[in-house]
Amino acid sequence: MTEEAKNTVRIYAAHGRSEELGAYLASIVERLPSIPGCVSSVLNRDALDHDLWTIDVCWQSCQAMNARFAQPSNEGLNGLLSNRFVRHVAFDSDSERCNLPGAR
Repeated sequence: MTEEAKNTVRIYAAHGRSEELGAYLASIVERLPSIPGCVSSVLNRDALDHDLWTIDVCWQSCQAMNARFAQPSNEGLNGLLSNRFVRHVAFDSDSERCNLPGAR
């Protein structure tokens, strides 16, 4: 049986732009399950830091996650840094276990 792979994206809203960012992210997360290999995706807003949004994605396998990350577009996530309502983006995944390029 192939082990699932996971990735997490933490997005910090620019001052006063959290609601706008949340709506944008919700539209992205809503489409993620239609991507081949995506098992689930969840958007959460931090209870203490309302400017912090987290997207957790579960993939069928490392191969499915790697195939998606090799694509030139990630359903709007690649453009986050150019949006005025984003202050910072942090990305974490099973990259080492899945042998993704750039993994340590």
